[in-house]
Amino acid sequence: MKRKKRKWSLYQKFALVMILLGLFPMLILSTFIVNRMMEGYRQSMEANYEQAAIHMSSSVENMLVSYDSASKTAYQYNFGSNTTVLEYGSSNDNLRQVLTGELYAPETLSVQREKEMDAFLEGIENTDAYIFAAHFLTDHEQIGQLSFHLSLRSTYFKDEEKFQEIVQFQGWDKESKKLQLIPTHATEYFNGMKTQVFTVARNYFDLRGPIGKEKYVGTVFIDVDTEKLKLIFKKMHLGEAQDYYLVNENGDCFYSSKKDCIGKNLEQEGLLPGDSKDLLLITTDSNDYGLKIIMEVDTRDAFRQFYSMQLSMYIFLIACGAALLLASIYFSRRLTRPIHNMMEQMSQLEGGNFDIELPVESEDEIGVLSQRFNQMSRELKNYINQSYVAQIKQNEAELTALKSQIYPHFLYNTLEIIRMTALESNDVRVSKMIEALSEQIHYLIGPVKDMVPLEKEIDIIRKYVYLLNCRIAGKVILSVEAPGSADIAVPRLILQPIVENAYVHGIKPKNGRGSILIEAARREDRLEISVMDNGIGMEEETLKRLRSLLDGEEPGVKNEYNWQSIGLKNVHDRVRYLYGESYGVRVTSTVGVGTIVQVLLPWQEMEKGDGVCDAENDFGGR
Repeated sequence: MKRKKRKWSLYQKFALVMILLGLFPMLILSTFIVNRMMEGYRQSMEANYEQAAIHMSSSVENMLVSYDSASKTAYQYNFGSNTTVLEYGSSNDNLRQVLTGELYAPETLSVQREKEMDAFLEGIENTDAYIFAAHFLTDHEQIGQLSFHLSLRSTYFKDEEKFQEIVQFQGWDKESKKLQLIPTHATEYFNGMKTQVFTVARNYFDLRGPIGKEKYVGTVFIDVDTEKLKLIFKKMHLGEAQDYYLVNENGDCFYSSKKDCIGKNLEQEGLLPGDSKDLLLITTDSNDYGLKIIMEVDTRDAFRQFYSMQLSMYIFLIACGAALLLASIYFSRRLTRPIHNMMEQMSQLEGGNFDIELPVESEDEIGVLSQRFNQMSRELKNYINQSYVAQIKQNEAELTALKSQIYPHFLYNTLEIIRMTALESNDVRVSKMIEALSEQIHYLIGPVKDMVPLEKEIDIIRKYVYLLNCRIAGKVILSVEAPGSADIAVPRLILQPIVENAYVHGIKPKNGRGSILIEAARREDRLEISVMDNGIGMEEETLKRLRSLLDGEEPGVKNEYNWQSIGLKNVHDRVRYLYGESYGVRVTSTVGVGTIVQVLLPWQEMEKGDGVCDAENDFGGR
């Protein structure tokens, strides 16, 4: 007698697979992890702290780069209160002229020089909120030794000798052309101030001599609050078991997590950290300014967390094994029961019963499958009703579209009646104004095509300027240089917002009189349309904000009541949407000269038979 083969149910197969492929691999993997975790954890920890130290060193270097740039302002100083400084000589030589007093009368030399140097030092302080004070010491052969000091936090500088002692000006390297650093110290040379600062300094040379033999003029010193360094290190979120030091090559500590070490020479004081079994010592290379990071990590604290994590892992593995066994039983039963129910309901669906509903007890794949089954039966039932309702909605949409045509035609016909009435009264100017306005409204809201001849765009601009001059007595002159514009295809309504901006923001603030020039030219496979005005122009900061607006996501500038500056943004976004990122609007401007707005488009020619529309038909037989 042949033995009957045993059949395994889906529930039994699922439970067996979960145990074999879940529990056993987990036990093997946990054993391997325990053996390798200690070594890997230490390597990972060391690599992480090395990256943290490198990042801190890089952040400090980036900070010093900004102060390096601030120290170079002596060569670009050109905004003094005395305008004669601006009129003579190179802008790189203005500070020397201030110091020597070449442009001042002898009786006002001292006062004028003090005033200009205060303005110069104040300009340096304003470049960064963490600059505590700015100084300038000069030892020029023509004027001798002078010193200037300014701090927006303290109005009284009391001790010149103390300052020169701290910065070691007597032995100062006056040949160096690099940024020099003075270690952290207290600002005792200001009355009542003991703020901890480090100082950056740069020599200033007379650039009029032969290259490489420039004469020393003076030195700019900038005191920077150590709060700047505190902010950089605070962002690293280092724990209490990690100490760090920012030192130069001589061992001078600029900043440290140990406050007692700040401003001291760690080598001379014997405070340099030493390597040991329980300490991990990490030292970065010196950056371009001679500073490096030393970090010491107490590994005992770090591995204490590891042992705790190891114990938690064992507990977690035991809990996971038990949960996996229970879950395999639960999910196998949950999976098979809904499938049996669905098989029973499908037989009724085959018989034409669409009113059946499967219970949805979850949001997983089984629940989604039940929802789709119920949705399928409902959609089959409602198919005829949906087709009937769709036909009704289509008829309503066609009726609404027909009704919407009444309003623009009514407006066009009304304007035509007013124009004819003006002609009967021999008022030609009013007739022309109404005709120009009517054509603009027709162009803006009428059923025009997306692509129009450039000639039509320019014609609408002429009517816009005509209406503008009717209101302001002909103060705006429009010139156009666009050969072959009748055959050039452009998106409609790309010039009117630009011309309007040229008048409102450029010409109108300049007593309302000015000129606007429109040029169109082909550059290889591109069309460049330039709109130039001779208005007031834009300052560099305003121009930067406008360019940021063009490249941003906002539709314009949001004020208290509504959006502004959306015209150029709309044109720019439309062109980029149609043709890609290499096209769009570019703006250049010069204060007092004017503004140029360029629209870059692909070169396209009008196809035969294309045009805006039949004006007579669109006006409804005016």
